[in-house]
Amino acid sequence: MDHHQAAAQKRAFLSSLPSDAESVLTSLAAIDDAWWVAAAAIAAVRSGVQWLAVDAERVLNYATERTASFDQEVQGIAIEAKRRRSATVSTADLILEWLDADPHRLPRVILRRKLWHMRWLLSIPQSRSKSAHVESDLAALADIPFLEHAQNLCLAGNERGLRALIGTHATVARSLYPHRFGLLHMLLTAGGVSPERLLQLRLLPGTRLPVEDRESGAWIDALAAPTPTSLATAALWVEHPAVITALSLRGAAIHPVAPSAPPDALSDWYMGVVRELEGRLGLVDAALDLAKAGERLGLVPLRTAAEELSFLHMLVYDLHAGDAHSITTLHRARASELVSLVTSQPLPPDLVIRHLHDSVLPFLQRGTYADAHALPAFTPSEWGVYMMLVALDTQPHARVLTFIEAMMAYPHPWLSDADRARLVLAVVGTSEAVDATSLSMYSKLVHALEDGHASPLHGDEVEAAGLGDARPDKPPSSLYLVLARTLDANPYALSQRLTVVSPSLLAEGLRDFRVLVDMTVALSRAGAHSHAPRFFWADDVQAHRAHEVTSELVQHALAQRGNERHAIERVLCALAPWIGVHRPRLPVTCVRTFFRQLLLAREPVVFNEVVQALPVICPSLACHMTATQAEDLVLETARAWMDQTPTCDPLHGLLQRAREALEAMPHTTRIRNELAFLNLLARLHEYAWPSSAEPLTPRRVRAVPQKLELFARVLAYNRDAYQTRQIRSLGEACSEGSGSTDNAVRISAMLVDAAAANGDLVAACRECERLVTLVQAIDRATNVEAYDAAWRTCFQLAKNPLWTDEQTRAQVLAHALTLAPPDHMPSILAAMADLPAHAGVPSVTRRENRAGSAWARLLTRPTHDVSSRTSTTAQLLDSVTSQHAPQAARMARSFLDNLSARWLVE
Repeated sequence: MDHHQAAAQKRAFLSSLPSDAESVLTSLAAIDDAWWVAAAAIAAVRSGVQWLAVDAERVLNYATERTASFDQEVQGIAIEAKRRRSATVSTADLILEWLDADPHRLPRVILRRKLWHMRWLLSIPQSRSKSAHVESDLAALADIPFLEHAQNLCLAGNERGLRALIGTHATVARSLYPHRFGLLHMLLTAGGVSPERLLQLRLLPGTRLPVEDRESGAWIDALAAPTPTSLATAALWVEHPAVITALSLRGAAIHPVAPSAPPDALSDWYMGVVRELEGRLGLVDAALDLAKAGERLGLVPLRTAAEELSFLHMLVYDLHAGDAHSITTLHRARASELVSLVTSQPLPPDLVIRHLHDSVLPFLQRGTYADAHALPAFTPSEWGVYMMLVALDTQPHARVLTFIEAMMAYPHPWLSDADRARLVLAVVGTSEAVDATSLSMYSKLVHALEDGHASPLHGDEVEAAGLGDARPDKPPSSLYLVLARTLDANPYALSQRLTVVSPSLLAEGLRDFRVLVDMTVALSRAGAHSHAPRFFWADDVQAHRAHEVTSELVQHALAQRGNERHAIERVLCALAPWIGVHRPRLPVTCVRTFFRQLLLAREPVVFNEVVQALPVICPSLACHMTATQAEDLVLETARAWMDQTPTCDPLHGLLQRAREALEAMPHTTRIRNELAFLNLLARLHEYAWPSSAEPLTPRRVRAVPQKLELFARVLAYNRDAYQTRQIRSLGEACSEGSGSTDNAVRISAMLVDAAAANGDLVAACRECERLVTLVQAIDRATNVEAYDAAWRTCFQLAKNPLWTDEQTRAQVLAHALTLAPPDHMPSILAAMADLPAHAGVPSVTRRENRAGSAWARLLTRPTHDVSSRTSTTAQLLDSVTSQHAPQAARMARSFLDNLSARWLVE
């Protein structure tokens, strides 16, 4: 193969990139230059978007085999340099001398290292899956030292990738082996890899018993050199320290990082990592697993640490004692930790309260706990409140509520009346628990405070309890409003604020809070999503959330398929007692929201039926949704749907919903107008609208003051629209149901203009006759605009340059002359004068004799007496002269003389 052919093949190969692996291998096989093949293989893998890793490995293996002899040469030079080194000349210097002896050696060494690096880096994606893809630029990654790759894998917690990387070749393992302790530290701490997983992959260093601290594991196994017959045997020079040092002096590699000093013993390294996991990071489970793994690997000193960590693990994870404890502080605990130790036990609530009262309370009162200086000298009642608030941090709210119930029913009075009220308000008011048990407990606790005793009411007594003095028309207490404006989700903060509230004000606040709790429970039972009382308490979101719950009630009722109306009525009856003017009741606007949700749920029939039956089924809500208000709501909702619709297609979901809602209502004038508007949208959608024009939407249609403008646009944008059968229906829809003759004349005039503009003079004449008939049926004096539009339309049609039938044209001019006012007759007569001789006699349509219509009487004279036409011309012109300007009379005389001459000739 000559030089030109080889160059052509190379160019063809480069121009074909990116390409698949098979095509790349076929193209490379035809190229003789082995080093060019190596560079081209790198370029192909770099450009191979989403190649499989196995395909990339095949291409790189092929390039590696083509230049395999170079590995033997470099490996031999490295061995020779090591043999010849001395005190003054290092191995790296001898390798540099060899590189400088031939200018081709340095780039080939760089290229050869990149090939090997790319092959070894492919082991990382292949560790995830054999069908993994190459998602990164391997050529760019090959320039990064393997230590940096290993660190990135450790930080990402990819222990499989690290295991594959060190196992891909001995030279890689030898370069990473001095850094193994730092890499494992990263995996265990920053990477978050469990020691058990590292133990399975044999990445944790162990000992070969009975010789302690003689290391074993995957690191030691990976250091073994490949078999002498393997192609990879000669690649040991790739990560040789002397080679990397020589290349770094030429700027072709990064100087290797010196490893940190190894630990004196493997057990020392394990103990250091265990302390860091348990002490600094708080990962007691990871520290315990690492200690157990070291013990299994033969490190006897880790056995004691494993036993201590087992106890700490039980304390933290089994008893939920929190993360404040450590190995060094195991016997020191704070007050909250002691409380949590007891409340977290799976014991009955009364037994937990007994332990708190009999064991924890005396200890806390002595003040020997760690943070005694930070807490005030509480009374026993205040300690009880504190314990329950601490339990909220570690226990479910439902369980804490059972603790409070048991504490209030404790045989020996523990909490004072004020502290009971403060505790209930702080816990229930900030609780987020919405399960059925918690909701039931909320009601029990607030009703237990009614009579000032701690015995909670039973379930049937809760149902029978009235609202007391919490009347719907009574404004809320000042305490309720203050807490609503500054409601804090922290029960500690709320409890502290309540300590300064007087008993009378606290009782008033409890009255409103009881209403809030009862309303929350009732709404949940009615079908709303379960909410905590604080969901409705916050002042800034109360109204919004009330409407949200109302919507949930509607959705729940409509889910009762086949029984929707009865379900809606039941929900309304359940909702009615909680609608009021003042808080904490729901605002009256929720009634409107309720019915609006019915419309949004596409239940207009149910909406109409329930509105009509509302005075009977729920009289208290009937004043908030009258028939007029319901009609306003339907119109508002339907118009909102129309405004949101991006098209006039009547099959669009929003327009269909609007039509359904409107048709279900009694057809009042406003409802009929909206239905007519929907009909107009449907008619408009039947015609094309140019893409360059502004899209036609219901909002834009409604914004057009004169809807006949839309009719004109349709005729302008659709050349054949005037021929369609439904075009006149569109015109009537654009007339907005007025039915006036004036609009009918305008529609007919526009159809004439459209047909004439399209060159269809036959259709234009036919529509013109219809127009003339319409106009002549009305009075000129009261329909001046209609007459003006009619004669102008006829006149414009007569002036169309496409006329071939001059007789019909003359007839159109005659219509114009019949309908035109006197001031415009000269123009029409001038046009008639230009008619050719063979145009024939225009027949003028007869009209009734009306005042001020001399021209009508003139033009409706009999036309059969041809012999008297010439003799009567002067008499006719006298009539014209007596009523109109001299110029019009002269033009009429000239026109009629010519016309009479033509008649005589005929």
